Amino acid sequence: MRRKLVGWGFAAVAGMALGIGLLVLIVLIATTALQAAPITAMRAVAGAGISLSLRSMEVPGTREAAGYVTVAQVEAGSPAAELGLARGDALLVVGSVPVERPSQAWEAVRGAPGGRGVVLPVAWLPRAEVALGTLRATPGGVTVATPSPMAQAGGLAPGDLLLSAGSIPITGTRQAWEALAVAARTGGAPVEVKLNRAGEEIRLLWDPVRRGELRFVRDPLRAWWGFLTTLNEPRYPERAGLLPALVGSLYVVLVMAAVAFPLGIAGAVYLEEYAPTNLLTRTIEVLVANLAGTPSAVVGIIGLEVFARALGAGRSVLAGGLTLAVLILPTMVVASREALRAVPRTLREAALALGATRWETVRHHVLPYALPGILTGTILSFSRALGEAAPLLLLGAFLFVTYVPQGLGDSFTVVPLQIFEWATRPQDGFATVAAAAIVVLVTLLLLLNAVAILLRNRFGRRWAG
Repeated sequence: MRRKLVGWGFAAVAGMALGIGLLVLIVLIATTALQAAPITAMRAVAGAGISLSLRSMEVPGTREAAGYVTVAQVEAGSPAAELGLARGDALLVVGSVPVERPSQAWEAVRGAPGGRGVVLPVAWLPRAEVALGTLRATPGGVTVATPSPMAQAGGLAPGDLLLSAGSIPITGTRQAWEALAVAARTGGAPVEVKLNRAGEEIRLLWDPVRRGELRFVRDPLRAWWGFLTTLNEPRYPERAGLLPALVGSLYVVLVMAAVAFPLGIAGAVYLEEYAPTNLLTRTIEVLVANLAGTPSAVVGIIGLEVFARALGAGRSVLAGGLTLAVLILPTMVVASREALRAVPRTLREAALALGATRWETVRHHVLPYALPGILTGTILSFSRALGEAAPLLLLGAFLFVTYVPQGLGDSFTVVPLQIFEWATRPQDGFATVAAAAIVVLVTLLLLLNAVAILLRNRFGRRWAG
């Protein structure tokens, strides 16, 4: 009875530990997926033809900085270009949301009621030369040299000395337009502009803001497909793509598999089937077991010194694949030995008794029956290598690549390194694309582990005796 109670206690502790681990995994995946959800709205904004950039202006007389959003890119022929948006314009309002940061524009698109396609009103301030014209810095402040047609329609004239826009003093030529943009965003239009004309202070109520309606297409499948199949744009997160990192990961894993798979199986077969039991064999076994637990950063240093520098491979796909092969080779040897050891010895003895050589026995009987276990260990080793960043980071792989590598000698990046690069950026949106890349990586790892389980269940055999 006491033994049963102890067994039940261990089973309860083990079940609780597994349940807690599964719960933590589910919470982490759900949290990451929620953080990646805005990628649909970000891609919808990019699909409308615009890329956004955060700018800031120091407010004179204070230590505060006021943020505003500029249109960094406009695609020719896009809905945004047809509406009249241009590079350098300040985006002020999307829907009913005043936009101070790019993330607010994405959230406005994401939270707008409607289905797949939604039409939202937008308001923007045209770029400085369109809104104000030519300004000149003078000892007294900022003077209007040649007002633009929009500025003339608003009441500005050549020689006017600009004093303030809203409550923001004007102190520079660029800052005059920035003050106008911030005042229009915070206080709305028309904006009160204070100026000095021929010694007389004048206050104008001027509406320099343009308005229109822009269509956004919120399609999750299209957004994720575009994220997976486009090149990376390192400046604008709404146009960031994972394709170079995915192809780089594929190339590195193929090189790693071509090296580690045959060497791992050959090493396991030698140690298990051919090696004599002596001090040298026991030493090799201990070294292999210890190498399986070597920190990945140490393997990265080995790859840097041996493959990148000594062999002259540089920061290439070949060097990265060889480095990861060194990382997983001990694990593959250990896993393959366990699979070979699981084959009953009576099978070997029967083959040898019928006149088969040792190699024929291994080739035709032992390896086929051990193959499911070998493949399971191999796939799990590959999944570990697919998620490694430290060895490739120390090897000197690029943190971002804007092209797809074409050969073994090309520079590359992989998905974990791309995630690291995005996650360390302070700009709005890069945390979202990093979370989206994490979702992709976790999905790939779960698929690899599922394949390993299916192989084990499908081809696994039990031997009696």
